[in-house]
Amino acid sequence: MMFEKAFDEISRGDLETLVEARIPEGRRLEYKRDHYGRNDEARREFAADVSALANSQGGYLLIGVAEENGIAIDISGVEAPNPDALILAIAESIRSSFEPQILGFRVRWVEIVPGRGVLMIQVDRSWLAPHRVVVARDNRFFTRDENGKHPMSVTELRRAFLFAAEVEERIRQFRNDRLALLTANEGPLAVNDEQPRLILHIVPQATFTDGLQVSFDPRRGIRPLGASGWNLMHSLDGLVSYSGSEERFETVRAFSTLFRNGVVEAVAQVYAGPQGEQRSISLTGLERDVIPGIEDFLDTLAHYAVPPPYYLMLSLVGVRGLSAPTNEWRNGLCYPHRADRTLLPELLIDDATIAASSSTWLRPTFDLLWNSFGHSGSPNYDRDGHYAVR
Repeated sequence: MMFEKAFDEISRGDLETLVEARIPEGRRLEYKRDHYGRNDEARREFAADVSALANSQGGYLLIGVAEENGIAIDISGVEAPNPDALILAIAESIRSSFEPQILGFRVRWVEIVPGRGVLMIQVDRSWLAPHRVVVARDNRFFTRDENGKHPMSVTELRRAFLFAAEVEERIRQFRNDRLALLTANEGPLAVNDEQPRLILHIVPQATFTDGLQVSFDPRRGIRPLGASGWNLMHSLDGLVSYSGSEERFETVRAFSTLFRNGVVEAVAQVYAGPQGEQRSISLTGLERDVIPGIEDFLDTLAHYAVPPPYYLMLSLVGVRGLSAPTNEWRNGLCYPHRADRTLLPELLIDDATIAASSSTWLRPTFDLLWNSFGHSGSPNYDRDGHYAVR
């Protein structure tokens, strides 16, 4: 019931329905009538409850909901003279209580009466699981099933470690499979394969852990990289947008696909022009297409309620022999790229990342891109780390 609504839309009425419908605790739902407290035992208990959700299927921890035999009986609420301060304290506690750090969580206050409400904590299933509790001299791993939380057995720990490695491997294999298809120009639309191409993937963790499926809104596709106008079409994989006029789709400059499983794929031709005796590409121009493009893709995923974290992967194909000059003479020689492809490592995008400026958290990826062409990093950041094209 309440799990079908976006976290930010869950209301007091939804919480009251838990009591009316006698909704029990379960694998993804835990009730607490009172605050946990501040002593070591309370801190360990809170950390165990949060990590158990992250290490299993994810779910909700509702503080201020009374239960009897696991069934919600009253939305009593807890006192909080300053809910914002409480939310910050809870978030900081979650960030500092686990190894590795739990990234996918959100905290909200739902007021019942002034000064009293329910503290809602949503914890995502974690791709970094298993998480160990490292607060108040506790060093245990917890998980959760229909009967509540419990310390993880050796078998459960082994399965969790293998699952995390399997998810990462499946994501990398998906990327490799798509690159093979697109390099052969066998995507939903063709691009000029005599020019280099940028291929961008955003892969939600939920695609490979929760069997995510997206119901398309025909009014909301994803725009092609660097395009000011585009058209939409359907494909076997999902919803495709492409640049150029509607009738001229035999070869396009760029197209993007929103897959039915929530994956975003963007392919764009990168112009390679003469640079003395070498051909060259503009990595600065590429950056300036990628930054707004990724912001649009993340907005689209939020529109479809596809939860983070996401893996971002950038690839360049068809770049053998190309150089990447800068506008700064002191940056030295323009080295030709020796390989035909550049596959940059995955970048994890979580809630905290999304809240920050995309140009800031893209810098490590851009630096690696410039490294692959012989430069020390992207020249387009000032001393304070702000994106400023020279």
